[in-house]
Formats: sequence, structure tokens, C-alpha cells
Amino acid sequence: MPMTMKSCFYPLIGDRIYGWLGDFIDIFSILTTLFGVCTSLGLGTMQVNKGLNFLNEDIAVNTTNQVIIIWAITLVATTSVVSGIGVGIRRLSEICFSLGMVIMLMVLFLEDTWYLLNLFTQSVGFYFQWLMQLGFHCDAFELSSKSFGAADRGRVYADGEGDGPLNWMDGWTIFYWGWWISWSPFVGMFIAKISRGRTIRQFINGAMTAPITYSFMWLTIFGGAGIKTERLAAGAGLCCPAWNSAVLAWDDTTFASGTEGWDITREGLKLCKGNESLSEISGACGDCEWNLVDTFVKTQADSLTVKEVVTYINDNDRWLGKYPSRTNKSFARLSCMASEEMWFANISTYGDMGPFLCIVSLVALILYFVTSSDSGSLVIDIMSANGDQDPPVLQRVFWALVEGATATALLVAGGSDALQALQTASVAAGLPYTIILCFVCISTWRALAMEAGDLDPYGLISQCPWWIPSPPCDPNFGLES
Repeated sequence: MPMTMKSCFYPLIGDRIYGWLGDFIDIFSILTTLFGVCTSLGLGTMQVNKGLNFLNEDIAVNTTNQVIIIWAITLVATTSVVSGIGVGIRRLSEICFSLGMVIMLMVLFLEDTWYLLNLFTQSVGFYFQWLMQLGFHCDAFELSSKSFGAADRGRVYADGEGDGPLNWMDGWTIFYWGWWISWSPFVGMFIAKISRGRTIRQFINGAMTAPITYSFMWLTIFGGAGIKTERLAAGAGLCCPAWNSAVLAWDDTTFASGTEGWDITREGLKLCKGNESLSEISGACGDCEWNLVDTFVKTQADSLTVKEVVTYINDNDRWLGKYPSRTNKSFARLSCMASEEMWFANISTYGDMGPFLCIVSLVALILYFVTSSDSGSLVIDIMSANGDQDPPVLQRVFWALVEGATATALLVAGGSDALQALQTASVAAGLPYTIILCFVCISTWRALAMEAGDLDPYGLISQCPWWIPSPPCDPNFGLES
């Protein structure tokens, strides 16, 4: 049978996989894989752009640079996929894994190793303890309405909502669920391609057990390091200021007419929160915001203006509240940063090794998304070529370029909401494909049952009932007629 997704359904529908139903499954799998890989490419591009900006402030974080990064990655991925799985894809994957191991082991030993080992043991235990409950948890109360009385229960979060953030399910659970589902046809076929000839036991150990263990280690080491960094920064007094973005964006004319009656004091400097309407600004600053500008205010002359304070805030936005100072990054308040910046801020806390880890991480990040793109393109090539293990070069180039073009379209069309556009694409692809995966599970069970002789390949009649062990069971049970 051809090495495509429709072949998975042969134990269920037989030769019908060679008709329109099989073609539909393959086409749907191609589109799902395309959006899944493009979501990864888009998110990776945003983080690469932020990493470059972190290392060099002259590299702006904008859509233009992100599009350039996408096509640079696409160019390398196209070269890799044309060279084939035994050359480009394999070598790049080995380099990626090696770089990942270097970063992980360095952080393990640069950090408090005993703390991370304790956390690993504790986290694995918590995972298995809560696995069943979290598998059925849907945030029903948080999503239904705003919670009242949360303060009495000590369950108020930073966003002001009680008992849990309202957007947690959408931004994390649903998004990652859809994203991983959209990767399933690509990863499943790719692993099947490189696992041919191995037993099921070898497959489970090599393709499932080992990666899960590695994922536990990776998430524990970097998640634990991030949590510790955040706790130390909070203890050092770093905070997340709630500036009024509308005031920070004022021009000279607005400053001249909009700050009448303001004075450079904690109560009079209305730069925080409040309504963004010029006529309704009333957000006096709290402890966090005032402490961040207090030193600057005290060191200036009495003629200090509101515009000069705002200019100071805008010029120092990269570190103000996030780090102790512009040059001191021994602590980092990660919760004050965009998700794309947190990784680089966290590993920068390791003193002189910080810049080195940032550069290695940036290289690894680029190569990881190159390997995702090239292997995804290869799987799409094979499916679109009806299982041909060596699809035409022109077709490989076509699908690699389509991936780059799709990721570019999502980023550009999304604009300032590019992240939401990418998340929507993965969820939209993953949701309907979940139905197909459910039938794949049934088909896999039937294939194994037929291979073991417990199921008649030409029907649903079992030779041995489930309540009788196979050895004493008459192999002709149920087939006498």
C-alpha cells in the first residue's frame, strides 16, 4: 500500500481507500500538515526576530523583518528537502538535537542542580497524580461568568479576575491541543518512514517513551529555571508597570494641551492605567510605576516636564521594571515580558554565559524550524505523490515554497494580531482532524487484532471471545457455520 494517511484506514474500509474517500483523507491531511507547520514557522519567526532584537537593539521587531526571516528559513529548508532525508534532513536534525542537549545540560549545571532534580521528581509525581483530572478539566466556572468572592478564598490573579484567568483555555489548552493535532499526520508519517523494519516494542520505546522522558526533563529544567528567575526578581522588587499606552504615544501638541494641571509627583503624574480618552485620564501611579521613575525625577532639575518623564520611560522600556538596570540582568521579571522575549531574558541571567547561551539558542531555534519545515515538506510531497518515496524535485520545491508563502500570509494578514491569526489557523486545522484520528485509533486496533489472529480480516467475527484466554480457546470458535 502507498505510504499515505489513507493507508491507515485499510483495516476499516479496505479497498475503498483507493477511491474518493481515500483521496479526501490525504488532501485533508496535506492541508492540516501545511497549517500546522506554518503555525510553527510563524511563531518561530516571531521569536527569532525578538531574539535578534534582544542581542542587537538596531534590529527592529516588525513584520518586514519577520517576513525576511521566514524566507531565509524557507530557502534553507528547500535546499535540505531537495537533498533528501539521508543528507540534509538527517544532518540538520542531528545538529539540532546536539545543540539542544548542550543548552539543556549547561542550564542544568549553571542553575541550582539539586533544585532542578528535586523539581523533576516532584513534577513527574504531580503529572501522574493530576493526569486524569486535568484530562477532563474545562474551566467551566471560569468561562461561564466572572467570579465573585474570590478574594475571600485567596484566588485573585494578576488580571483582576478571580479563580483563574478567563483566557487560559483558549490561549493554552485549546491552542496547543489544535497545534499538536495538526502536526499528527506529518509526525506520524515521518516517524513511520524512519521506523520501517522495527518492532512495535522498539517503536514504543524509541518514538514514544524516550521522547516523553526527554520532554519531562526539558520542561522541568527550563520551566523550573524560569519560575526561580521570576521569584527572585519579584523578591528583588522588580514589578510590571501599568503605563497608560495612550499617554506614552502623545505628540508635542498633545503634551502641550493635555498635561495642564499635572505635576511631577506620585499623585499628579497621571501616566498609569485610566481611560485612554484624553478627557478622562485619571490614572494616578501606584508603588510600582512611581518607584521606577522616582530616581529619575529626583536627579533632574525642578523644570522637569511630563514629556521628559514619558521620554525617559519610552527610551528605557527594554529594561525598566524587567531588570535591575540597563546593564544588570542578573534578575529578570519574566511576567513583564512578551512570551517571545522570556527565553532570552531567562538564560541571560547566567552571568558571562548568558550572551553565549543566547547565540546558541538563536542558532538552534532557527535550525529547529528549518528541520520542521523540510521534514513537513517531504511528508506533504510523499502524500501528494500518492506515496512515492522519492517525489520529483520540482514538487519538493513547490511545497516548501507554499509553506513559506502561507506563513507569510498569516503573519501579514494578522498584523498586530499575528499571534492570534497563527493560533486560529492551527485550531481550525486540528479540530476537524481530531475525528479522523479517532478512526485511525480504531483502524490501528483492528490491524493489530488481525495480525494477532484475534479478528477475522473479512468480517467482525472474533475467533475467540474476550472472556476466554487465547491458548485454551478453540481457534475455530464462532466459525463452525
